[in-house]
Amino acid sequence: MHNHFELKFDKMITKLAGNPLGKQVFKEQLMGNVNYEYNITIVIPDRIDTIASSFIQGFFEDIVKNIGISGIEDRVSIISSIPDIKNLIIRNLL
Repeated sequence: MHNHFELKFDKMITKLAGNPLGKQVFKEQLMGNVNYEYNITIVIPDRIDTIASSFIQGFFEDIVKNIGISGIEDRVSIISSIPDIKNLIIRNLL
């Protein structure tokens, strides 16, 4: 089993910011559907060109609680047009 989530946002949105928005997107699009025993793939639409640390911290809060930052490093794949997105996410969670 593989957890594959293609995040959906309004077509006008190109930047993600805000802890409350991060939590809301996680709650609406992943919560209850994530199995933390398997690898997780998160696809961020190509038009999203910026993700703020506040969004990252809100979105990944539940994931960190379940598998920790090392679990994110080892078992979460992020597909995005943002260069080096995984390192950006890890840096913002430390």
